[in-house]
Amino acid sequence: MPVLAVLQSLLMAALSAIAFGFMALQLRRLARLVASGAPSDEVLTDAPAERALKLVSLSFGHRKVLEDPSAGLMHAVFLYGFFVLGIGHLEVILEGVTSFLSVFGGRPFAYDQVLPPGLSAAYHLSQDVFAAAVLAAAAIALARRFAGRPSRLLPRSEDGERILWFLAALYVTFFLLAAPTLALRQRAAGEAFFAAAQPVTSLVAYVYAGFGTPALKALRELGFWAHTLIFLGFAAYLPTTKHMHLVFAWPNLYFFRRERYGLPPRIEFEKSEKFGIEKVQELPWKSLLDTFACTECGRCNSVCPAHATGKPLMPMKVLHDLKLNLRDRNQGDAKTPLVSNAAIDPKAVRADGGYTPVEGQVHVDELWACTTCAACVEACPVLIDSVPGSLLGLRQNLVMMESSFPQEATNAFKGLETKGNPWGLGPDRRTEWAEGLDVPLMSAQGGREVEYLLWVGCAGATDPRARKTNQALVRILKAAGVDFATLGSEERCNGDPARRLGNEYVFAELAAQNVSTLEPYKFRKILVTCPHCLNSLGKEYREHGGRYTVVHHSQLLSELLAAGRVPLDLAKSSDELVTFHDPCYLARYNDGAEPPRDVLGRAGVKTVEMPMSGRNGFCCGAGGGRIFLEEKIGKRVNIERTEQALATGASTVAVGCPFCMTMMTDGTKAKGVDDKVKVKDLAELVAERLKQ
Repeated sequence: MPVLAVLQSLLMAALSAIAFGFMALQLRRLARLVASGAPSDEVLTDAPAERALKLVSLSFGHRKVLEDPSAGLMHAVFLYGFFVLGIGHLEVILEGVTSFLSVFGGRPFAYDQVLPPGLSAAYHLSQDVFAAAVLAAAAIALARRFAGRPSRLLPRSEDGERILWFLAALYVTFFLLAAPTLALRQRAAGEAFFAAAQPVTSLVAYVYAGFGTPALKALRELGFWAHTLIFLGFAAYLPTTKHMHLVFAWPNLYFFRRERYGLPPRIEFEKSEKFGIEKVQELPWKSLLDTFACTECGRCNSVCPAHATGKPLMPMKVLHDLKLNLRDRNQGDAKTPLVSNAAIDPKAVRADGGYTPVEGQVHVDELWACTTCAACVEACPVLIDSVPGSLLGLRQNLVMMESSFPQEATNAFKGLETKGNPWGLGPDRRTEWAEGLDVPLMSAQGGREVEYLLWVGCAGATDPRARKTNQALVRILKAAGVDFATLGSEERCNGDPARRLGNEYVFAELAAQNVSTLEPYKFRKILVTCPHCLNSLGKEYREHGGRYTVVHHSQLLSELLAAGRVPLDLAKSSDELVTFHDPCYLARYNDGAEPPRDVLGRAGVKTVEMPMSGRNGFCCGAGGGRIFLEEKIGKRVNIERTEQALATGASTVAVGCPFCMTMMTDGTKAKGVDDKVKVKDLAELVAERLKQ
């Protein structure tokens, strides 16, 4: 009927305008929320070719998503289904809008009218196959959720489930529309039952074989409006859900931080009266973009050492809380504080001792649980890198503005401020480790350039166990004829503990002091045994005018061994089985997972890997300043890591970091196996095999 055709066109146009208009308004609102973040002086537009390649490989190529094959394949179905089936949804909308053409003897729009037969068949096949695949994937995902959620997820997401029900309904109604459409076409043309271009639809259409033409037309009309209304409702609903990551993940991938991640927002002390992050809008816009790009896949939770050991911290929830605080809790005059130190509801306590605080706020126990290991950064398929930095920004505000921090950190802060050492030992103690080794000093070089300035580090200079690492390294350097010298008592802490604990002012003072100390000396590279020194001196000191080439001792040992400069007696190699524990600040922050393994291999050491190793290693629990704090909630992180090492059957745990040395040694003692399982640095293992 002409009137009905015109009304259908008008109704379709109106509903489409409402749905997509609402979507546009919501997207605009979210974009404004992201833009409300603090300005950032970070460089996020350099190397455009690299950024574009990263965007393509991670979004369309699913490079990181497919690291979890089952979930990755399902996500690929949803993503490509979104693009392919979107073409079909457009056809349905255009058909509805152009229904009025039948009044003038024309036909509503359909791709068959404008596409050649071969391309039309390909189009129908793509719609048929992807609709079936998305429907199957949605059914599987729903079944998994009701069968029992994976441990990495937040409590079962009603939002996520609604999306899956939408998808299931959308493609059930797709076949309710496509099947009678195909049956009517075949009946009119006298074609056979099966259509090669629509295999799944053909099977559904077989059900309608005995229906009369009027019934088929009525069923098609019902399927058309059911499919259309669900699609438009879905379009309007999407911007209010976490699935807006479909839009925000793309710019987030492009604007990824190429170097500076895991760091708090910068502070200009000369211009600022307020330090750290108190309100969500004080975070950089990139950090706010991260919250909307989050897919809530939970991979960050599954690798977080704090979460794995019963602490309340879940990186995904931090992003969720930041987004919720920005989007829903921070409107008008009703402000929800970003950090909460309220008592935890006993009902929120989990069986493992951890708990899930209120949504929309970051609890102080979450904030202090982070080891800044960046495992969450490594695991994220959309390159979200703000969780450690955001938490450090919150720590800064608590420490520098409110003087609110764990009591155990007091001594570390005092030692750093007065002695330049978090353990409070004075500069005069920094040369004790080298007694009897004839270690040269930079101050005695008379302006001569040395090849390596050996940065001893606070632990390496003052901790009895870590001293042995530097002593072994000096023996190797001398045996290999390496030109080196140290600062001796002039050296101060690099400041990493202060920065990670939130005391940015002390870090800045130490950085400035060390840069000033190094200025008159000539050296080609700085050699360190501590990955935290490696990261601070090599990357973070650039913000304070210090640009140095910094080398971890595993890298230098690898080069020396490869060049044959280290005289080894491989007959000294024992039958000990060694597993290497990767320091987070070496393997992840500085891409240094391979040199330690090369060193062990060239030294004739038999090795076995832990399941979580390399860039995917598990933290020892010392990072983020946690080595100076007590673990009062859940299992100790170093115990968990020690158990992982012991499970390999290794008799020696090799490390490349003094913090890891302390934590793994304490772990073997706590497990009562320190007499059977030894913890040794790479330098010690090589030095044991030196020719006499």
